[in-house]
Amino acid sequence: MEDPVPLLATARKRYSQAQLAQLLDTNVRTLRRWEVRETDPPPYLADAIRQRVLPLVDANTAPDAAFRFIDLFAGIGGLRLAFEAQGGQCVFTSEWNTYAQKTYLANFPDSAAHMAGDITQVDAPDIPDHDVLLAGFPCQPFSIAGVSKKNALGRAHGFADETQGTLFFDVQRIIAAKRPAAFLLENVKNLVSHDKGNTFRVIRGVLEDELGYHVHWKVLDSSPWVPQRRERILIVGFREPTDFDWQDVRLPATAPLLGNILHPQNGREPVESHYTEGPKAKVAERYTLTEHLWKYLQDYAAKHRAAGNGFGYGLVDAASVTRTLSARYYKDGSEILVSQGARKRPRRLTPRECARLMGFGDDFVIPVSDTQAYQLFAQAAVVPMVSAVAQCIVRHLPEKPLMPVIELRDGAFPNRGNWTEEQTKLAFHFYCQTPFGQLHGRNPKVVALAGLIERTPDALAMKCCNIASLDPAMRGRGVSGLGNASAMDRRVWDEFHADWDTLALECEAMLESLRVKDAQPPVDSDLADELADVPQDFFGETRRAFVNMRVRQAFFRRAVLSGYRNRCCISGVSDPRLLVASHIVPWRDDPTIRLHPGNGLCLSALHDKAFDHHLFSLTDDHRVVLSRALENASDVFLKEVFHPIADRKIELPERFMPERAFVQRHRQRMLEAA
Repeated sequence: MEDPVPLLATARKRYSQAQLAQLLDTNVRTLRRWEVRETDPPPYLADAIRQRVLPLVDANTAPDAAFRFIDLFAGIGGLRLAFEAQGGQCVFTSEWNTYAQKTYLANFPDSAAHMAGDITQVDAPDIPDHDVLLAGFPCQPFSIAGVSKKNALGRAHGFADETQGTLFFDVQRIIAAKRPAAFLLENVKNLVSHDKGNTFRVIRGVLEDELGYHVHWKVLDSSPWVPQRRERILIVGFREPTDFDWQDVRLPATAPLLGNILHPQNGREPVESHYTEGPKAKVAERYTLTEHLWKYLQDYAAKHRAAGNGFGYGLVDAASVTRTLSARYYKDGSEILVSQGARKRPRRLTPRECARLMGFGDDFVIPVSDTQAYQLFAQAAVVPMVSAVAQCIVRHLPEKPLMPVIELRDGAFPNRGNWTEEQTKLAFHFYCQTPFGQLHGRNPKVVALAGLIERTPDALAMKCCNIASLDPAMRGRGVSGLGNASAMDRRVWDEFHADWDTLALECEAMLESLRVKDAQPPVDSDLADELADVPQDFFGETRRAFVNMRVRQAFFRRAVLSGYRNRCCISGVSDPRLLVASHIVPWRDDPTIRLHPGNGLCLSALHDKAFDHHLFSLTDDHRVVLSRALENASDVFLKEVFHPIADRKIELPERFMPERAFVQRHRQRMLEAA
């Protein structure tokens, strides 16, 4: 039986004892006794925690994610939000601050299963493989404020700070062990000039010379994305050379002002307990400075003005762009004080406004006190700024196969003896899409497929001719094939006719997996043309559905056009740009037959449009029958194009004859429309 105490420890990273006790229908006192093993928890507790408290989400439940990334020194997840927006999946998180952990897990509960605290205690080989490494490694040893404070206290800073300054080298060892395709490191702009530039030279030397990455860096100001002047250095690295360019980072068309993120206080937004109150959701009075603090700040500013110094508070209004939100904001809020008019003392930002100032959405959960929230947001990444950079990084990641790579069983592709089911399916898949006259061992496409499935080109051509002997259309033309079809050939023939949709996708996935295994381009040139319009911003399930649709359409088009020898069966037009694989029974009407080649006609674009609108149909013996609308058409062009083809017999395909039942359904629709 599973020990529930470790699960309790994991849950406590996200919930307080009181919250956890409520979720588990117990009291805090009992919960505390379970945690310290003063009393034994009930046997059902482990299941209760898993079902009620911990997320039922596996870190690897998104195999179709655009890419995988890890989030080191994660804070509250600003970098993660930016890369999730590009379709990425986080597979490992490290953050040591308990308040940051609590906030992170409240917003990313799936991370409970793969969150580490102290990264120095994690062995690099234990970290999951990933495409992108993210790290906002501690900035205090390098920041202007941090260095000034440490100097005043007589403490070391930069790499000499043994507690935080050396954590960059944990990033180094993880990159060295896992070799991700790319990384993004975020830090304060002072990193560039710290120790007269020596610190940054060491970092670049490690990344470029020791690790061999191609590094790009830039100090970006956040004010185009949020109403805050906040400069941060972003260091981007790629394992392979790319044409990454900072000029490609897109800036918003208009820069926001502080009014965009302040509580409107007019009833337009709902009350958020603790931050706003009353029917108009006014900012709670607790955020207005006390008389004593406001007088102190004014006197302090006046003293430094008199001495010629620039120290003082920052008073802002709705039309302002603020100074940098700092980790000391919780003390007096002096760097960003919101004016409430001449007759009222200014106020601090609420934690929700701080979240907005850093680009976090209003759905971001803030489960900690104001003091902790101010510090956490001040140390976070500006989400929309990093998102703009993430877009550019993701565009330069190595391309992944459009179809999912599947596991191929051992022995599926022998080079001699009986053909396996996998080899036979791929042969049939090829037969469907290749004109009969091209089924010979000299055809380059036969040679290419034969190499993938471990058979000779002549053997593959012979197998296709064996399959042809099962095709009634071939026999009707007096083409008997080789007549040596096996029981496996017949079984695959029947399987395809029972479920064209599934087997077409299965075969394309097998081909993709074989090409990847053989270090070939993952998609053949014909299909690549069909998939060229897959949008780059489609990820996950959306991308997979789009790709599957295109693969299906490509199979049907090639099967139908090759069967009709790439000629319109009515006009004889042979330019592929003008040919359409037209469905007899529409694609949307019956999913079970939408890829059946016997449900298709090869038509010119004009004839396809007319056929699709049931302006003409076919008789059972494949002659054109016009609708009444076309028979009675007064349009000269329509009469010239369609009247001459009435009662004309279409040019029949060399395989997969139009199924009579499908033709009858189409003709009935035409008659009903009349």
